[in-house]
Amino acid sequence: MLEQFKRQSLETQGIIFMILSQFFFAANDGFVKYILLIHDNDISFLGQIVFIRGIFATIFIGLILFAKKQLELKRMLTSKHLLTRGLIEAVCGIFFFLGLASLPFADLYVLLNLAPILITASGAILLKEVVGWRRWSAVILGFVGVLVVVNPGELEFGYAFAFPLIAAILITYRDTYTRSFQDKFDSIQIAFVTCFVVCVCYGIYMLFYLKPILLNELILILISAILLSCAYIFSVATVKIASISSTSTFRYTVIIWGLLFGYLFFQEVPSYHMIAGASIVVASGLFIIYRQKQIGIIN
Repeated sequence: MLEQFKRQSLETQGIIFMILSQFFFAANDGFVKYILLIHDNDISFLGQIVFIRGIFATIFIGLILFAKKQLELKRMLTSKHLLTRGLIEAVCGIFFFLGLASLPFADLYVLLNLAPILITASGAILLKEVVGWRRWSAVILGFVGVLVVVNPGELEFGYAFAFPLIAAILITYRDTYTRSFQDKFDSIQIAFVTCFVVCVCYGIYMLFYLKPILLNELILILISAILLSCAYIFSVATVKIASISSTSTFRYTVIIWGLLFGYLFFQEVPSYHMIAGASIVVASGLFIIYRQKQIGIIN
């Protein structure tokens, strides 16, 4: 099996790694969602979950940098750009986890995947990038898809849909902000500082809402940390061996994993309007990626 996998092209391996990374990200979120359910979706317990998980992930990424001889702690931890990015990520995490506790898996991921569409719009507005009428049409269509998912006539989950949308906006700002300094640091250095800052922020939050953790909950958090680390491994491997143009479209497989995990483990049955809206959002995102390939933004 391994030898057969090695004979695949690097692009095919990259696609497989991307699909696996999205699987592990979704599985990690599933464990966090389950732990929150144990505590009746008490969001105050979130600090301990993210802090313990963050320690593991920070150590893991730090070991990678140490092996690469790029663990430049003084340079990284004194960078205002990296620290600011970490703070944005910490705030984004709050809204993401609020959405995770309040919404079905698939709805959460569909709304969160508005980010690539928002990035295109913000690039045109904030960075004065040239965006043609085709991509603007896809952006508008993506917003229509969000309206279909949210279904404002019913608002089945109240205004909880706002949480992943705010998270998507923050992801957009984070990625747009990162463009201004990404050439100064290795991508893993950026990930390390982001993980470290998030860990510290949620650690401080944890001190105000410290609660006892049962052994079985600690085991679940550690499993979540391992899954998150696996997601990081495959994400990095994807970038290393394959072009973004080949793998970027497969990020949307996280919606499929969300549908499966939600149905199998949380008894979440997707509604027709969610499936319709998801199809519109994904189609819009895929078209934007396709156009970016055509005009050379992605190579």
